[in-house]
Amino acid sequence: MVATNNNLTNVGAAALGYARRGWRVLPLWWPAKGGCACGGGCGNPAKHPMAKLAPRGVYSATIDPAVLRRWWRTAPWANVGVATGGGSGLLVVDVDPRSGGALERLPGPVPTTPTVRTGGGGWHLYLAWPEGVTRLPQALPGCPGVDLKGPGGYVVAPPSRHLSGRAYEWLVPPDVPLAPPPAWLLEAIRPSPRPAWQPLPGSGGAHGTPYGRAALRQELARLAHTPVGNRNNALNRAAFALGRLVAASHLDEGTVVGLLTSLGYQIGLGGRETEKTTQSGLTAGLREV
Repeated sequence: MVATNNNLTNVGAAALGYARRGWRVLPLWWPAKGGCACGGGCGNPAKHPMAKLAPRGVYSATIDPAVLRRWWRTAPWANVGVATGGGSGLLVVDVDPRSGGALERLPGPVPTTPTVRTGGGGWHLYLAWPEGVTRLPQALPGCPGVDLKGPGGYVVAPPSRHLSGRAYEWLVPPDVPLAPPPAWLLEAIRPSPRPAWQPLPGSGGAHGTPYGRAALRQELARLAHTPVGNRNNALNRAAFALGRLVAASHLDEGTVVGLLTSLGYQIGLGGRETEKTTQSGLTAGLREV
């Protein structure tokens, strides 16, 4: 990487440029010796935040140029991450061919908008954050290999380096205006309607025993505050725990299924994902007692 006249590498200079656009930025680890420079055998090499500089991960992202200069002078080779969601005004469509994603298999045409060729051979489509939207499903329904990056997420931005040795690069530069999400995408990210359900009869009653009701409130609160990226696992754990209480007649199965499913939709999990995870965890919990 080349040092610039402000004593930053080109990645650091790019980070400043993104910040000037109002995109919040954070430093990420970079590839080194065939692995991640963190040296910790991580599961997300050359893509995860540098905890010493950004202790809150993506929530440490900033547009403050003084902070960015300090970060990239401390870690000149750091990759650059761009936070997504309303804070940066960005919704990014992440198309990964290694998981079956392809631009031609998207539900509709792709507008002209800043576009990145990723180091892994995929694409990042940068779109304007849609007004009124607060949550996104983690993946584009019906499109394998296509993830959606919004609140609590980030993407690796050019000219960062991938573990493969390739650099992320702009195919359509960032000075091209951000396109609004196309109609097919807006349709896909609209919240799914909550399913109609009726509480099933059970010895715990429609609302359960006091012990069951207290446990249900705790599990729902814990699930509602789970960060993006852990929500499916948290839903499975909640369904398992509550399934055991259903089996012990402290809660009603229909009540548990309905509340977990509704909350799963609200926190951005897809309909099929929510229903499958809820049923799997609940079934496992029922068998434990």
